Amino acid sequence: MSHTLTRSFTKKWILILKEYELIKNRQSGRFKTVKELCELFEIHRKDIRRYYERWIEENKKPEALLPRKPGPRAGQLKLLSKDQERTIMKIRRRFETSGPILYEMIKERFNIPPSVSTIYRTFKKYPLNKRRKAAIKGYEKDYPGELVHSDTYNIDPTMVKDRKKYYLVGFIDDCTRLCYVGLVDKANSFETSQVFGQAYKWFMLHGFCLDSLMTDNGSEFCSSSRDKIKQRQHSFETILAVFGVKHKRTRPYRPQTNGKIERFWRILQDECLAKQEKTLTKEELIVEIIKFIYYYNYHRRHGSLEYKAPLDKLQKIADLLPEL
Repeated sequence: MSHTLTRSFTKKWILILKEYELIKNRQSGRFKTVKELCELFEIHRKDIRRYYERWIEENKKPEALLPRKPGPRAGQLKLLSKDQERTIMKIRRRFETSGPILYEMIKERFNIPPSVSTIYRTFKKYPLNKRRKAAIKGYEKDYPGELVHSDTYNIDPTMVKDRKKYYLVGFIDDCTRLCYVGLVDKANSFETSQVFGQAYKWFMLHGFCLDSLMTDNGSEFCSSSRDKIKQRQHSFETILAVFGVKHKRTRPYRPQTNGKIERFWRILQDECLAKQEKTLTKEELIVEIIKFIYYYNYHRRHGSLEYKAPLDKLQKIADLLPEL
């Protein structure tokens, strides 16, 4: 990286860390406490501490403050032999299993069994050929509301000033890709049920009801075996029954079955959350998410919809219907 880019990336942090050092030594003429410094630059004191330790370890070099490449460090990953990789890929292609299931199948055959992440790296290293990829078919429902996918997503606590863990509950229509998202404090059945009620009303305002809903087997969506034995009512399953929505569950360790909502979370992370330049309050985070959802539903063009927005797809289907 050039000197100019390095300076532009690190200029702000060098200023903050120098003031932080002066505050620690009680020599700062601008700030009395670290809290005042954090409030001015809208950052958390834990972030200052983390960057300060890196800065000191590298003898106060500006390069220590540059963004670090994500992922494991060199030498951290377990390397498999060619025979072990062949064994993994033979099982993968013969049984079309996922990583966790394949791990259970091979852990007795290896002296030191590879982790699930190592197995997935092997999958990526030896991708399926064109014939096998062609056999993997996606699907799309015929009319809005026929199937809606739902899932939860964890918000990184470092994004929020209060450092609390918040969750997103999302609902995306399989046919049109119209999506509704709500922010909750806890990923439990009660909070999820409240967001579902809001989502159901939102979909109705767009002209259709929900026939079925697909989720994973998380406790926020499904009752446990213990609840069934004790005949406890599950909030989310109860509200689905009230609205007459059929509940479908994905097979364990098969997130690709609910792939449309999983893909939406990745888009939200890449195009909205990752682009925030400062830590946000809870209210600011909600505003940013609402703005992105508006853009996603009404303006963003989707390759899977022949480069139309979800609202355009809904309008196209509505134009095909006979006038009532």
